[in-house]
Amino acid sequence: MNIEKIVKEIQKINGYTGSAVLNKSGEIIYIDENDAVDLAFASSLFNDTFRALNEASLDIGFSNLIRLETENEEGMTFLIYGNHNQTIFTIFSPQGNISLAKMVLTQALKKDN
Repeated sequence: MNIEKIVKEIQKINGYTGSAVLNKSGEIIYIDENDAVDLAFASSLFNDTFRALNEASLDIGFSNLIRLETENEEGMTFLIYGNHNQTIFTIFSPQGNISLAKMVLTQALKKDN
């Protein structure tokens, strides 16, 4: 996966706030921070949650998770996409084009599988 190319595509999406890419062991390999949130901390927490939910999915006989989407009361959307190699964590404001972000992230991780 060309991380810089993917991040450039995501940055163009309306409402983009920040992103991080983590390797399969949870280490941050790319980060695009802003002052609004501690992205390193947030991406690590969400990555741990994503991986725990993935284990739960496998434990009950389902397949690996590919996406986790959450939204807080202020309307900020957190998207986490993962495959066997990497996890991409992004944050979008309430005005963000979440549908486009999902398409871009899905295509990026399919190419890396």
